[in-house]
Amino acid sequence: IADEEEKKVAKINDEVTKKQQDCERDLAKAEPALKAAGEALNTLNKANLTELKSFGKPPPAVVNVTAAVMVLIAPASKIPKDRSWNSSKIMMSKVDQFLDSLINFDKENIQDPNLKAIRPYLENPEFDPDFIRSKSFAAAGLCSWTVNIVRFYEVFCDVEPKRIALAKANADLSAAQEKLSKIKAKIKELDDNLAELTQQFEQATAAKLKCQQE
Repeated sequence: IADEEEKKVAKINDEVTKKQQDCERDLAKAEPALKAAGEALNTLNKANLTELKSFGKPPPAVVNVTAAVMVLIAPASKIPKDRSWNSSKIMMSKVDQFLDSLINFDKENIQDPNLKAIRPYLENPEFDPDFIRSKSFAAAGLCSWTVNIVRFYEVFCDVEPKRIALAKANADLSAAQEKLSKIKAKIKELDDNLAELTQQFEQATAAKLKCQQE
């Protein structure tokens, strides 16, 4: 029985290893986007964001960037219809709080309504950090952050089913290892009992033989 369980554990362990490697390989594809999003955030600070929100009438490409950010960070049930420059300035009014909302954004749980609403912005040829940089350095950072956060999430979603399968395989492995451990413990207990009975039998036999000889 123990041999069969050991084979079962070894087989599950192989499956877990393969699934782990598969997940790690796919997640590695998301790393560049995550790194780029982090680097984009590092270009943002109180000074350049304050400068951005002080614009009276920025170019439409800049307004599109802040509108996209507004859409992305909004609760799924409260995606704003008013994405004007005035609304963008309200969003950025408390610069520190706005930056925190970007830093702590739940990048692994972007809701479908947000993705649907942001798609037209991302498909706009002008929604490009290099193009935006000539208009505003801070807006270019926001543009890069938005592009790369969505890119990361798309890869993350591709990997998620594999992560779920990996979690199940790990649970199966733990259960199989626990079962094997119990079987081995039971076998050891039986072996110990057998050894004790064998010793008692041998002692009794030796005592009986001694009596017969006397």
